Amino acid sequence: MPFDALVAPAQAAPLSDALARHGISPVPADTLASHKQAQLERFGPSFWYRHRQWLAIGLLTPIGGTVLGAGLVSATPSASPLPAMLCLGIILMSGFAGLILSDRLRLRAGSHWEERWLPADWLESSAVPEPIAATARLLQNDLPGSTLIVGELVQESVVVDPYLLLDYDGQQVCLGIWDESGVIALAGDQPPRSIRSA
Repeated sequence: MPFDALVAPAQAAPLSDALARHGISPVPADTLASHKQAQLERFGPSFWYRHRQWLAIGLLTPIGGTVLGAGLVSATPSASPLPAMLCLGIILMSGFAGLILSDRLRLRAGSHWEERWLPADWLESSAVPEPIAATARLLQNDLPGSTLIVGELVQESVVVDPYLLLDYDGQQVCLGIWDESGVIALAGDQPPRSIRSA
């Protein structure tokens, strides 16, 4: 029908149009990718975690030596060097126990990135910095049906380093990256430069 175009509901503007209309340049995709890789390396597994098989052998060897030594001591004359070996095994086990109890021997596992949907009402309670949250609210009001995605670097259930994406119709833009010290990267006040497909 010739009048269908007049009564059809207005379609929401594409993501790039909304960014241009508000003069917002998202954080470039390569900046986010390099940041994510750098943080994975920074919060990688500890030396002891990477070599935990050798640590287990190091902990079990003195125990086995002590048990073997105790058995041999009871079966040999008192002039044997086995009591000294038994003492050495006990000292080594005590040393490892001391390292573990003093938390100097940390078995910190590696970190990984997780992404989850974030309702706009939860921006403040999720500790998203206000400049990033303001940009997210502005774009989400302009793009009905868009969703916010928060990416978090998780290390042993602790969130270390988040970022915020806006997803609209299969396209994603990064609105900001932050950590406990503040904003690392923020969508700027220039024409958009970077849109990555989901």
